[in-house]
Amino acid sequence: MNCARLSQVLDAWLDGELDAATGAEIEQHLRGCAACAGLRDGRAALADRLRAGTLAYAAPPHLRTRVERAIAANAAAAPARGGPTWWQAAAALGAASALGLAVGYWIGKPLPESLPGEQVVASHIASLKPSRQLVEVASTDRHVVKPWFQGKVDFAPAVRDLSSDGYTLVGGRLDHVAEGQAVAIVYRVREHVISLFVWRAATPREEPLALSSARGFSVASWSEAGLRFAAVSDADSREIERFARLMQAQR
Repeated sequence: MNCARLSQVLDAWLDGELDAATGAEIEQHLRGCAACAGLRDGRAALADRLRAGTLAYAAPPHLRTRVERAIAANAAAAPARGGPTWWQAAAALGAASALGLAVGYWIGKPLPESLPGEQVVASHIASLKPSRQLVEVASTDRHVVKPWFQGKVDFAPAVRDLSSDGYTLVGGRLDHVAEGQAVAIVYRVREHVISLFVWRAATPREEPLALSSARGFSVASWSEAGLRFAAVSDADSREIERFARLMQAQR
């Protein structure tokens, strides 16, 4: 852990969003770096001020009275109404039906192709919280993890054994990316967790490997065989690129 890396993940660490191994690296660095310790203290002090409410603006006492009078005057001026007319009821029913169709469409709609790295990173960070379960099926055997997804999603995610290359399979879980369903296949390289998210692509075209970063996490994304893939980890970007290329090589 160096100063540049710590500045990238400091906020996530203060919010309790990082795994224990990364947290231990941060604490070790802070014990020997006065500059980073000062940065941490400043962020912690700001968080305390925000929680204490000292930055909140207190409304003047007469505001409540003015609001109550305005509400009372508005209520007195409104004409008495009976129940809804037949056409009002029909319009409400039509609006409810349209809303139901729209909700169904967006739930079933594939995720957009140009998915921001921030969304997969958010799901990865959430899985590292102590209150969450990193995997729902725990096994280093891909023949155990892959069948577990059958019947739970409408596609067959690839689960590959990369242990000979230093990437140990941990297990898998059901997850989501933005509003869409996805699976996460979890690997570990040294002390770093890698979440490989897989979901159905909006279009069948293949896209080459692309590297990006968000909130200090490295992201490698690509698409093939009608599926989208995104590998996320706090490991070095070169490590994630190597992992992704090994995944692609084992088609």
